[in-house]
Amino acid sequence: MKQITLNTEHIGRMLVGVKTPIIQTGDPLIQIGINSCLKAVKHFHTNAVIAFTEAVVAIAQGNYASPEDIQADIARKFPGQSDITLLFPIQSRNRFMNIPRAIAAMDEIKRINIVLQYPCDEVGNRLISDEALMTSGVNPYEDIFTASDWYQHFDKPHHIFTGKDYIEEFQLACNGKANVVLANDPKSVCDMSKNVIVCTIREGKRKLHKQQIYQCGNDMRVFTLADILNESINGSGYSPEYGLYGSNMMANGCLKLMPRDCQQFVEEVQAQIMKYYGVHVEVMVYGDGAFKDPVGEIWELADPISTLGATSGLRGTPEEVKLKFLASQHAGLSSAEIEKIIAKAKKERIANADITGEASLGTTPRQKTDIIASAADLTSGSGDQQTPIVYIMGYLD
Repeated sequence: MKQITLNTEHIGRMLVGVKTPIIQTGDPLIQIGINSCLKAVKHFHTNAVIAFTEAVVAIAQGNYASPEDIQADIARKFPGQSDITLLFPIQSRNRFMNIPRAIAAMDEIKRINIVLQYPCDEVGNRLISDEALMTSGVNPYEDIFTASDWYQHFDKPHHIFTGKDYIEEFQLACNGKANVVLANDPKSVCDMSKNVIVCTIREGKRKLHKQQIYQCGNDMRVFTLADILNESINGSGYSPEYGLYGSNMMANGCLKLMPRDCQQFVEEVQAQIMKYYGVHVEVMVYGDGAFKDPVGEIWELADPISTLGATSGLRGTPEEVKLKFLASQHAGLSSAEIEKIIAKAKKERIANADITGEASLGTTPRQKTDIIASAADLTSGSGDQQTPIVYIMGYLD
C-alpha cells in the first residue's frame, strides 16, 4: 500500500483498522495489539481509543466449549429430563444452531421444543412480512402455530439474505427431535415442557420472560442461556456473565464464548502504553455494534452487550452541540464568529449537563461505548479483513 501523509490539524475523527497476525490460543494479545498499532500509526496519540474485538480476546484465552461441554451442563441443569424447550432463539446458523445440535445428540433428550417468535425474531430476522401478517387475520399476541400449520397458512419462509427456511433449519439441527412452534406469548411453553431455556438476548426482556414462565407453576425449571456454561465444566471454557450468549460457531460443533476478565484486560493495555510510551489512551473490548441493516431490517446486535470492558475515559455520553443548528441560527456571521459561538455553547452545555436545550437537539445522548463499538464493528467487519483492532483518533478531542 502506498504510504500517505496526513495533516492531523485538518482531520476530525479517524478510524484505522489495524492488521494483526492470526491470533491463536495462548498468544500474548496485549503485546501483539500494542506492536500492531505501532506498526500502523507509528506512535500513540493522546486520548486515542484502541478497540479490540471480543473474538480475539476470547480466542487468545482459549474460551471455547465443545458439544460435550454443553451436554454436560444441560444434563446437570436438567437432571433426568427427556425433553427441553428453547424459548425465542434467534434465526442464526452462526449464533445458535450448534446449541440445539449438541442437545439433540444427548441420548436422554427425546424432544426439543423450539418456540420461534413471529413475524420476526428479536434481532429482526423475518419469517413473514408485517403486511402479510396484518392481512392474514392472525392475532400475533394469541395465535400459536405448529410448523405444519404455519406452512399451510403462510407457506415456507425464506430469509431475505440466505434464502433459508429457519423452521426447517431448526428441524434439521435437532435431528428428528424438534417440535417447532411459532408463538409470541412466553407462557405458551407451559403445556410443552417443565424444562425451559430462555434464549431472549436483551436482559430486561429475558427477566420478564422468565417471570412469565414461572407463572405457570412452581414446578417449572427455567434457565437462560446465561446460565449454561457460566462456569467451567471439566476444564471447558465458560462465561460467568453471559454463558452461551454471544457465542459463535467454530469447527467441529464447538462454540467460541464471550471473553472473560475484559475490564482487567483493557486496564492492563492502558497501563502498559502509559508505562512504556508515556501516552494516555483509552481502551475497550467491543462486541456487536448497535446498528440496523436498512434492507433486511436486521439488528447487528446479537451479543447481549456492545462493550465488554472499557477504561474510565469512555464512560458517559458525548457532550456535543448541534453545529448545523447553531450555524443556521447565526447565518449572517463569519465562520470565525460562528465558531466562537459554538465553542461558548459547548462550554455551557458541559457546565449545565444540558441535553434538552435547542443547541443539543439531534445529539442523542447515547453511551460513548455503544457509539464507538458500532463504528469499530463496521470498521473491522467479521470476514477476512484481519483487522481485529481498531485505532481511533480524534473522538475524545
